Amino acid sequence: MSFLLAFACAVLFSFIGVLPPGIVNMTVANYSVKKTLKKAKKFINGAILVVSIQTILAFTFAIYLESHPKIMQNLKVVGSVVFIVLTVFFLGKGIQSHIQSKDEVTKGVKKSKLRPFVHGVVISGLNVFPIPYYAFVGLYLSTFIEDFFTNLVGLFFVLGTTFGSFLVFLSYAYLFRKIKSNVAFFIKNINFIIAFITALIACFTLYNL
Repeated sequence: MSFLLAFACAVLFSFIGVLPPGIVNMTVANYSVKKTLKKAKKFINGAILVVSIQTILAFTFAIYLESHPKIMQNLKVVGSVVFIVLTVFFLGKGIQSHIQSKDEVTKGVKKSKLRPFVHGVVISGLNVFPIPYYAFVGLYLSTFIEDFFTNLVGLFFVLGTTFGSFLVFLSYAYLFRKIKSNVAFFIKNINFIIAFITALIACFTLYNL
């Protein structure tokens, strides 16, 4: 019974944690709108692979975080640096997109060096915040789920977070695909939107260091 409760709670908490617009969500939407739904799904598969690995790490870290608070501090520092770099990167891409003509932008999209799956792995891998988030979730769930830190319950916790994240990413892909005719502003300014999001996350993390 504990593993089913862990799975259900993991789905819920992952849904809550991933639902707000973030770099992975926005990139999924970008793929769905500017490319194809098939490529968006491939990107999601890459992102989900990383999410599952991050959750395994988070589950492991959760056991030690209470006695080793420095781990969380170091993750925040690394995450801040990563998101500052991403902010600069997407600002540059946004400015470049506005300078280039539509034809040049289209060609740039078609000749993307990274395949959707690999792109999903890279973008999701750069987002280290699921690790401390799911570590805290794990610590919280362990207070009322019996034998939470066992292999079976841990497995269902990982499956739950992966499934919840997958549902959110897929919802973004289908939602933005459905309303793509009404998202001209989003299409034109996607890089600036992502840069704004990463800047907010970086500032929030630095503030809480």
